[in-house]
Amino acid sequence: MTSSLYPHIPLAHAGAVLSIDLGAVADNYRELCRRLGGVACSAVVKSDAYGLGVDQVGPVLADAGCNVFFVAHIEEGIRLRGILPNAEIAEIHVLNGLFPGVEDTYKGFDLIPVLGSLTEAANWKSWCAL
Repeated sequence: MTSSLYPHIPLAHAGAVLSIDLGAVADNYRELCRRLGGVACSAVVKSDAYGLGVDQVGPVLADAGCNVFFVAHIEEGIRLRGILPNAEIAEIHVLNGLFPGVEDTYKGFDLIPVLGSLTEAANWKSWCAL
């Protein structure tokens, strides 16, 4: 038997196996939203949802009502955009900011860079004005 995330590795070689209760992930998100009393809530799913598997966790969170996600890198945002149901309504923010020359990629995949410097802000403003 093998792991679903790493099918090339036999479970006997894994050393440990982590099982994720996706129902609990959804329940926890909904409970957090309830406790926030109407304040917006988002999900950080960088690093393959912290190793839990963004392919599984992303859609579960979206089904639970999450429509704002944060990832670390643009490639993670592109991947998440492709797996989310109703991808056209979800906001995906990229924490590592704006890299010059890839503004069209952000636009093409409807990603939002998290701007971390005045230079990034000025570059984004200039690009958006085009």
